[in-house]
Amino acid sequence: MAKYVLVAMNGPTPQGDPVELERWYREVHIPDLKSVPGIKTARRYKTVRGHFPDREPWPAIAIYEIETDDLAALSREMQTRLRPFHPSFDRTQSAHVFAVQTAGDE
Repeated sequence: MAKYVLVAMNGPTPQGDPVELERWYREVHIPDLKSVPGIKTARRYKTVRGHFPDREPWPAIAIYEIETDDLAALSREMQTRLRPFHPSFDRTQSAHVFAVQTAGDE
């Protein structure tokens, strides 16, 4: 079975409440994602440093470890299980990447 990570980089809107956003992430968003078959772990991190040309690093990242043979189906399932984003979640400045494991612990 293929192993992936989903790395999501984001933060609050300029007028958003960062404390409420982190509470929503812990209590709502991560449990929703962990309910998707194939998502093995879900962790949230506060950014302490980083380098991105032409922008400041995102305030936070989330990393999800995934095992699936059908990433498209898993992505569709994620969309059906997720509740609406918190109003403080800045979708206009967020980014994400899916990556498949090519080396390392097997």
